[in-house]
Amino acid sequence: MSSKPLAGRFRHGRAGDHAPAPQRRRRWPWVLLGTFVVVGAIGAVGGVFALQALEVRDDLLAAKDKLTAVPALAKTGDTAQIQALADEVLVLTTDADEIVQGPLWDAASAVPVVGVNVAAVKSATEATHILVRDAMPPALQLLSTVQLDQLAVEGGGVDLDPFRGAIEVMPQVNAAFADAESRVAEIDRAELLPIVDDAIGQLLDVMDEAGPALETVEKYLPTLLQLAGSEEPRTYVVLFQNNAEIRATGGNAATSAIMSVDNGKIEMRDDEASENFHLAGVRGWLDYEMPESTLAMYEGDFDAYAQNYTRTPDFPTSAAMFRSLWQTNIGGDIDGVISIDPVVLSYMLRATGPVVLEDGSELNADNVVKALLSDAYERFGTNGLAADAYFADVAGKVFEKVSSGDWDPMTMLEQLQLAADDQRTYLWFPREAEQALSAEFNVDGALATDNVAATQVGTYLVNASYSKLEYYLSTAVAVSCDPAARTVTTTTTLTSTVPGSNLSGYTLAWRNNQLGIPRTTMILDVLSYAVPGGTIVSDPENGDFGSWTRTGSEAGRDGKSITITLPMGETRTVSYTSTLPEGDLGPLEVRYSPTVTKTPVTVADSCSQLFPAAP
Repeated sequence: MSSKPLAGRFRHGRAGDHAPAPQRRRRWPWVLLGTFVVVGAIGAVGGVFALQALEVRDDLLAAKDKLTAVPALAKTGDTAQIQALADEVLVLTTDADEIVQGPLWDAASAVPVVGVNVAAVKSATEATHILVRDAMPPALQLLSTVQLDQLAVEGGGVDLDPFRGAIEVMPQVNAAFADAESRVAEIDRAELLPIVDDAIGQLLDVMDEAGPALETVEKYLPTLLQLAGSEEPRTYVVLFQNNAEIRATGGNAATSAIMSVDNGKIEMRDDEASENFHLAGVRGWLDYEMPESTLAMYEGDFDAYAQNYTRTPDFPTSAAMFRSLWQTNIGGDIDGVISIDPVVLSYMLRATGPVVLEDGSELNADNVVKALLSDAYERFGTNGLAADAYFADVAGKVFEKVSSGDWDPMTMLEQLQLAADDQRTYLWFPREAEQALSAEFNVDGALATDNVAATQVGTYLVNASYSKLEYYLSTAVAVSCDPAARTVTTTTTLTSTVPGSNLSGYTLAWRNNQLGIPRTTMILDVLSYAVPGGTIVSDPENGDFGSWTRTGSEAGRDGKSITITLPMGETRTVSYTSTLPEGDLGPLEVRYSPTVTKTPVTVADSCSQLFPAAP
């Protein structure tokens, strides 16, 4: 697990390597194959050493077999049996560690070629024993108190007490990992035989991933508890971005909810303040100062109505607008803004199972996106009150299901990870430490202001036809580079699958008639920003409405917006090229506006000459 496990961006790695990495099997013990190499060297180090190597292998293999039973016991909460297994494993790893401390292992480590492999096996054995001896006891102590299937509290929420205990345990676990890492730090994998490297490499990979992850948990767990209302009640705005009317970070954000969290207990507010907040947004009562250079990138009602706040690809700006809306119209302050879309709801329903609405219909992971972004508009048309009641029912039932805690936590975490990877989830908090957490996990949705951590490129889409046609939009992004010219080009391919004109008037484009364009044609503002320190050009230069072309800046980056039409059933491409400043560049990071479908991203081999691989 990296220090940014929720990286919702495409990160460029080795040249030409765009396929997903194969799933790495987690095998215990990591030193097993290395032991076979030692056995194969008996001619050089003697029969006694070979017997010791076999004993080490057997001890570690037995330890592995016993540890495989822990997950099942953890689910049943059988802490006594877990402790008994832990005691047995400690005996096994202690025996193995004592053996590799013997003089024969030191002598074998000096044998040419074989020696470095013996030393690697010895170091890995020592590291394994340290983890079992020093990290496992506090981890099991934590496991005994944090039963994931028993954390839900009545009425919805999470019991925070076990996590408070985890804060005390984490330093000891991290110290054990640091000690174990010091034992394997000197291993040079380039000198190892392939079979040993494969075995030892598993241990090194686990430690490389788990070490930073555990440090991150220790660093941010107190902050996470504060976000859950451990010290005081919290109020969050939850946005539901509607991809059918696309915006830069997802879609029309007129639908929102107010969530209160107090010591882990979660409640979706349905009171006068939440209703007034909604009305203030749709009636254009925002009073928020914004630079003219930023306003120049968007239509004039960008900073008026809540459904348009997400036209900007800088999510902190959108969040600040919602915060200002609350401050000026409700009073007081909010503690954060959370953004998801209906596709995220479908991911969450994979974990929770279906929900049943008041009308008796069922929403599940397979039908919720179509139900919310297409069927609802065909069903209710321009009957806004009926549509609002339907959406409110959906939100309430899904929230009730999620807050019940009656689902597998690991499955939910996997689905939320997927949502972040798809760039469908963003978080913003006004407190510095909490926003740092959002940035750490790469869900802050901010336009980068430098190229240190990453060199950020992206193309963003904004509905300009006043429709819900983007339910039928799919996109793909390709990035190419010219190392000699020191430029990077982002090309977005857009495809319309609008089925015909027999859609509801609410789905079809409202603006098109006055422009003499069929109502089945999408009109899209396509935006991009230069890499920090660079300049930008686009192709086509002015789009289909020359007078609608806009230039400006945001987060200190020059930006440009052109407007194109995408007729029913057709495909178009738009490209932006940015020059790159002199000096070192961070890994390439590609952002885009999420649609109903996944957006594939490809990066040309030519970019490997300009950008380092992502960490």
